[in-house]
Amino acid sequence: MAFTPNPNTGTLWPHDKKSPNQPDMRGDIHMDRSLLMKLMKSDGDLVKISISGWRKSIAGKDCLSLAASEPYVKQEPKVSDEDIPF
Repeated sequence: MAFTPNPNTGTLWPHDKKSPNQPDMRGDIHMDRSLLMKLMKSDGDLVKISISGWRKSIAGKDCLSLAASEPYVKQEPKVSDEDIPF
């Protein structure tokens, strides 16, 4: 049975470095096309993607499990005239 990754998730595995300039870890992230399209509508040349990571051990190998999402934007609380007690 073939492995089917969850959308917007990935894994970084330790990389056997041959030189100091090579990455410490390598892997893939599997992005959902709809999230990518939504992110592409942002202004400017740069697209920001939030990444979260969890240390895990899979099949006896330590790795970093990843999840990608839209950047968090803090919502300002909306105050109406009805909320003011006077």
